[in-house]
Amino acid sequence: MGGEGSMMQAIVSLKNNRRQRNKRDVFSHINGNTDTQSQGIKVEPVSEETLQEIREKLKQQRQVLFRKRLVVFGIIIALITSILMYLI
Repeated sequence: MGGEGSMMQAIVSLKNNRRQRNKRDVFSHINGNTDTQSQGIKVEPVSEETLQEIREKLKQQRQVLFRKRLVVFGIIIALITSILMYLI
């Protein structure tokens, strides 16, 4: 049957990936090992002031992006309207 070689290669690739993953400390909690040094990504506590600054900065960026999109949309609508008025 066709495709047997490709399926065999896929199975071999999955086995190799599983073997490599088991050697990593980051994924040790998946296997139930919790006594290793590495527990994945370390998250540092952030102050509420810093979080508020980040929120304000993101809010300003969203407002600027919204204004830019609104201007582009307005120009496109004006062009379409002027083309339609010219054709009629």
